[in-house]
Amino acid sequence: MAVTTGTTWDVILAARPAPVEHGTALSVRAAYQEALYERSLLVDLREDHERELGGIHPALAAATLPPRELLGHLINTTDLRPVVLISEDGRLAQETAETLAELDLAQVRYAVGGFEAWKQAGLPARS
Repeated sequence: MAVTTGTTWDVILAARPAPVEHGTALSVRAAYQEALYERSLLVDLREDHERELGGIHPALAAATLPPRELLGHLINTTDLRPVVLISEDGRLAQETAETLAELDLAQVRYAVGGFEAWKQAGLPARS
């Protein structure tokens, strides 16, 4: 249990974002919060035919990239925010995040359960 003195510094230090562990899992609700407040870029790795059935709400900080283009995007981007990967069921996002974590190119995490869990959680999506 943390002991605080009730000073302004306690508030500031408590609000500091935690460091991102590469390849770590996030719940879809946490991924939504990261994208909503633009703390992370949500990257949708799903194929076109999967996105036709529904997608991430356009108001969120999100990008759509095929998995083959992700590495080039991470190398060439000027956006230094961490990346949260999402796929249809979460498995591709997990495998990709773990592989990228080994390369240590970017701060990459993945949404557990993917877009299926996103929809089940009732998070904003377009039809």
